[in-house]
Amino acid sequence: MSSVTVLEKAQELQNTARSISESQKERDDQERVLRRIDEVRTALQAAIVQQRTAVLLRERTGQALDMSGFDTARAKLESKSRGGLPGDQAFVGARRALEAFTSELSASLRQLWKTWAVARIQEVSPARFVALGPDERLEATELYESMKTKANRPKVDSATILTFCSDRDTLSALLQDAPADAPQGLLELINRLDAGGVTLRELTDADIALLREYDQDNWYTITRKAN
Repeated sequence: MSSVTVLEKAQELQNTARSISESQKERDDQERVLRRIDEVRTALQAAIVQQRTAVLLRERTGQALDMSGFDTARAKLESKSRGGLPGDQAFVGARRALEAFTSELSASLRQLWKTWAVARIQEVSPARFVALGPDERLEATELYESMKTKANRPKVDSATILTFCSDRDTLSALLQDAPADAPQGLLELINRLDAGGVTLRELTDADIALLREYDQDNWYTITRKAN
């Protein structure tokens, strides 16, 4: 093989190697871009979930939060994409901006939600439950406890807001005709009667009058004990 042929062969191999190297670089770049896109997509989905929760909170409670950070993060990535595919820094910057927005909005949601929900719970007087029938009283208690649980959840989502508002509406309907001034003594008397074993002799005229005053006398019957 002549020296010219050898040089040509070497040049051919060098060109092939360069082509392989460039192809590998292109594949590496493609994988990098796809990986960065997945990272941004994941961050974007999390941000959208929090944004929708904030919108629902505003619709159901009238409490609004600043969501401008979402548009800022999106515009930041778009501005870096006008000349083609963004570089690593643009992807990373957009992802971090979205994550920061999500974290801040999530914290604001928790604080605003708890403040509003606790205020709604404080509007309810459990003492009014005693004026309900036994089944309704149990339902009211369960709704009340459910509302307290949802108000103190560490993470606020759409389901929490929707079910809390539903519980509140149902409880309000139950208490619509219940007196607002039911005394503690009535609650204690009802608890005694519900526990069972109370004889008519153990009830005073004042006890019976109290039951009648708050329309609770129709929930109890008198049964003669067997000899």
